[in-house]
Order: sequence, then structure tokens, then C-alpha cells
Amino acid sequence: MFRVIVFLTVAFWPVAYVYAESVSPWEPGQDVEQFYTEYCLAPNLEKHFFPSLDPRQLAGLTRLISEVLWADLSEDLVGREGASTKVVDRLRALGRPIAPAFTSILQQAAKEPMRSKYVYAYNTHMDQRGYAIDAFEKLGKSDSRLGAAMVTVLECRIIRNVKTTDSFVTSRVEQVKAIKIPKTSTSSAKTRSDSGYSEPDCSCGGGNFCYGPRGGHYCITSGGNRAYVKH
Repeated sequence: MFRVIVFLTVAFWPVAYVYAESVSPWEPGQDVEQFYTEYCLAPNLEKHFFPSLDPRQLAGLTRLISEVLWADLSEDLVGREGASTKVVDRLRALGRPIAPAFTSILQQAAKEPMRSKYVYAYNTHMDQRGYAIDAFEKLGKSDSRLGAAMVTVLECRIIRNVKTTDSFVTSRVEQVKAIKIPKTSTSSAKTRSDSGYSEPDCSCGGGNFCYGPRGGHYCITSGGNRAYVKH
């Protein structure tokens, strides 16, 4: 279903939309609050920036941007640096408030068993995240003004998520909390003194992860290298 929605979005891009400069609000010299005030206060960002879309097209574009928003936040939740981390740093530097719910999500993601669930979800949905990002880039490159508006909406939602917690993110977090990670039986698991305990299949695309000798989490990339998830 998600692929169908993305196809409809790509096939029927908007005829008119609000123009916005594609300026990253968390780069040095940029003011996050000023950017937020200038671009992000409309209750429905997608409807505001893409007024010519019919309801089906709007739903498709909103879903696509939501998936990319979640893909970015997933980086933060498994210990890598996504855009949300930069927004948090900028808001803290400005002395601006961060949503308690967002702070709670980050704190939970650093502790077991939620940490394992986020890593598991991150690995399992790698293909879906990649597809959403590719579709977002393909649609954005179809027209420079369209792309600028899409990036602006995404950045607004990233900032809004840190300030108030995005509803789509909240729903995804609840889905992750409900995950029951498949257990590997002791008879099939590998135990090696030099590499610690690990599951038999540690591929990043396979939805599994391994434990290193000092308790670190990692998976094996397609190139055969270990991709560690930072604590």
C-alpha cells in the first residue's frame, strides 16, 4: 500500500504550491526559531504549501514526508546523528523548550529493552526507509521549487516534532513499543570468546543485530563490515 501511495504522489505532483527557500535551519548562522516562525506555523503544513493537491494526492505526499521524518528520527533513536539531534542542540543553545514527550522518547531509546526494539525496527525497516527517501528525492528533483517546498515542510515537521512531538512519530513509537523481538534459541546461537554473543544472522538488512565483546550492538553491512550502533 505504501508503494502505491508513493506512486500516486510521484505521478500527480502539484500544479501550484508556495515557494520557499531550501535553507537548512540548523546550519551555522541560522536561527531555528526564526525559521519556525516564518515557515512552520500553519496548522496543516502540507495543505498550506501544496494548495492545489486533491485530497488523495495530499494524503500521498503527507505520508511520504512522514516516512522520511521517521527515517530521520530513527537515526537518532539508534544512536546515530539525524537532523533532530541538530535541532535539539540549536534549541538548547537558544534556551528554547523541547517537548517532554520527545525527551522521553530519546531517554527510553537509550535503555533496554526499548533500545533493542528500536535497533530491531531500524534494521527490519531498512528497505522501506530507503525507498521512502529515494521517492522523496526523485519527486523533489522533478522541479526545483517543488523540491524546495518539500524540504521546507520536512524541516518544519522535524522542528515541530522536537518542540511538540509529531503525531505520526507518536504512532510509530507505539508500534515499536509493541514489537516482540524473536528470540534465538541457545542451541542455534553462536557464542565466541573473541566476539561475544551474537545471533546467527547479523546482517543489517535481516532485522537482526549482534552483541560485541563489550556489549555493543552491531550488524553486518552488505559489504561485510560491522556497523555499530552507538550507546
